[in-house]
Amino acid sequence: MKTLVIANSAGGVGKSTSAHCIAVAASEYGKKVLVIDADPSAGLTFACGIENPRVSTKEFLSGQFSIDASIIKSGERFSIIASSSRLLAIDIDQAISPAKLIELLASFDLVIIDTPTGVSRITTYFMASADLIVLTSTTEILSLRGALNSKDYAESAGYSGQLQLLITKATQLLDDEFKSLIGEDFALLEPTIRSSLQVSASQSQAKSVLTLDTKSEVAADYREITYLLLEKLELI
Repeated sequence: MKTLVIANSAGGVGKSTSAHCIAVAASEYGKKVLVIDADPSAGLTFACGIENPRVSTKEFLSGQFSIDASIIKSGERFSIIASSSRLLAIDIDQAISPAKLIELLASFDLVIIDTPTGVSRITTYFMASADLIVLTSTTEILSLRGALNSKDYAESAGYSGQLQLLITKATQLLDDEFKSLIGEDFALLEPTIRSSLQVSASQSQAKSVLTLDTKSEVAADYREITYLLLEKLELI
């Protein structure tokens, strides 16, 4: 089992969209995938067509329900532990230990965690047991600033791997100067994820763009990135 944490303290950078699309693509590649929505805003949960789950990430992390009772099977071949605003009330110091978490998730090939926007100890909790951390970002300065802040969180969580940066909502190719600057702090994942109205259109139907527009350019981008990530995680 490998854990992939998707993070950025800035909002609007494609965290939930990327977690959703990577989960679908990894399932297409034959992997048994679990997504944990660890964002109290529950955007990914909503994008999967789930609202007000009886058991959420809060109850699972608090040890109130077993993993079997916490999992919902999505319509896109992956499983999800859904989130809700109740997660805001969690005392992360009283959550199950990272070691216990890994033990509970052992039956999956890949576990993808969608983390909150802003400063949150929930993010560092999951980063502490991450095999790989991907920071999603646009090319805008506030998004990149959020990625740099998330780098500090990863270091405080004891993560020693190289942080991966995934540029989303790209409207043009990245120039060499940008790549050089980014390379000082992150490993840049390529291809970038192209901007597409098809993404929001698919979310309105509670599906990923890979499902509803399977041959689109953005779907191809996410499949290529997912294959690369599975290679890095030694799952392919």
